[in-house]
Amino acid sequence: MGHSKIVALLLIAGLFSGCASVRWTFQKAIRKEGTVNRSLPDLVWEEYDCETQKRPFFIVEKNELVPPRIKAGGEFNHRMVYVMCPPGPTEVVSGLLSTRIRFKGAPIVHSTEEGYEILPGRWVVDAFVEIPEAAEPGVYAYEVAFSGRGLEFEKILTFLVKAP
Repeated sequence: MGHSKIVALLLIAGLFSGCASVRWTFQKAIRKEGTVNRSLPDLVWEEYDCETQKRPFFIVEKNELVPPRIKAGGEFNHRMVYVMCPPGPTEVVSGLLSTRIRFKGAPIVHSTEEGYEILPGRWVVDAFVEIPEAAEPGVYAYEVAFSGRGLEFEKILTFLVKAP
């Protein structure tokens, strides 16, 4: 059976069953880790009237975790879609990107990346994040923070680690 037929069957099964887990599995399966451009800077400039905005102009258009309920040792996909209009047409904003997973307020996983670049235009950023095998059931928070010259943001999403 071809790849497209399998994808179609999964999609149909998810639609007819109404099962959220099938939908999340399908949605996560079609994503790939990395950064992909969706709109060039000129289009974003016009859409957000960046000429009149304080630059760098930055907005997170989408911030989501898929699936929102996972088991210990599993993984989720974090997708963030952002737009940025820099002061100059091809400028980037470099800075420190931090990610953290918290449970009961305490960080259990933390990573930083120096020199991370926020790029001009519209970008889709997909990351796959593994949950430790020893993770206790409960509500967790996934935090993404960036700090660079003229641009800072922090986004927090919650997810559930299911009991075995």
